[in-house]
Amino acid sequence: MPGLEAENVVVAGTGTVWVAPEGTPMPTDLAALASPWLDMGYVGEDGCTFTVSRDQDTISAWQSLDPIRVLVTAEPKTIAFELMEFDAESLKLALRGGDVAGTTVKTYTPPDPGQQDVRAMVVDGIDGDTTFRFAFPRVALQGDVEWTLARSDAIRLPLEFQVLSAAEKWKIMSDAAGMAVAAASASKAA
Repeated sequence: MPGLEAENVVVAGTGTVWVAPEGTPMPTDLAALASPWLDMGYVGEDGCTFTVSRDQDTISAWQSLDPIRVLVTAEPKTIAFELMEFDAESLKLALRGGDVAGTTVKTYTPPDPGQQDVRAMVVDGIDGDTTFRFAFPRVALQGDVEWTLARSDAIRLPLEFQVLSAAEKWKIMSDAAGMAVAAASASKAA
């Protein structure tokens, strides 16, 4: 049974959001990612928020005040963060595609209406010498994207991505000592 383990308290002081085209192989270790993975740059100071939900319906019976069965109808997962770099790649991610052209004056042209932009995504959270890597084979932007031009703050692109079904499950990898569950359980049992 776990006890008080201060080294298992994680503070992701920094990190990186990576995206790649759908179908890009998922990393199998914590090595630096290379092309086609793209570092999305600065993320707002609140970092990334992961939400794992469960939608369920209960079945009740005349003979019981408590539900007699629970049906899981969906298990939505989302990743939310705020991109702070207002550049070509951020615009294409936030607006589901599009193109940027030009040399001196660059022009962004949005995609056709209804365009869906499915991507692979990796989020690295770093706590000192420890890395937590969250890898998602398929994600898609959901909801609205709203930004403000203001004198008192940077342009921020708040984005929320829904994790989509994929042949390969999403995963979390880490070099943290506390992730070695089998070894920790064996030593505590001894």
